[in-house]
Amino acid sequence: MEIEETILSLIKSRKKGILQNELWKKAEIDRRKCSRILDKFEKEGKIVREEESNKGARTYRIRYIEKKDEPAIRDFKLLLVGEMFIPCTGCTLECAPEHCMPLSEWIFQLIEEE
Repeated sequence: MEIEETILSLIKSRKKGILQNELWKKAEIDRRKCSRILDKFEKEGKIVREEESNKGARTYRIRYIEKKDEPAIRDFKLLLVGEMFIPCTGCTLECAPEHCMPLSEWIFQLIEEE
């Protein structure tokens, strides 16, 4: 498992990716083992391999795939007053905030809490 982490960190360290024939040398493993690990990463959706020619030899550029669908850490405490959630979240009313009674009540709770 340690070698897989090393390989993944080498790939992540290069914005434009790393050539596979360079990767196995830097990781100090044989190319077959490197290829098997990259096959696994590719199946897991962690990397993408793009065929490339380097000094007349065929190789692959390995790029790390950033996950865009990973959940962001959010702090919902800013939307809470005590246990009361801000009423604007999910509200379907078309009102002016300065005349919205639920919002006004929430703001008064916020002021009282301070």
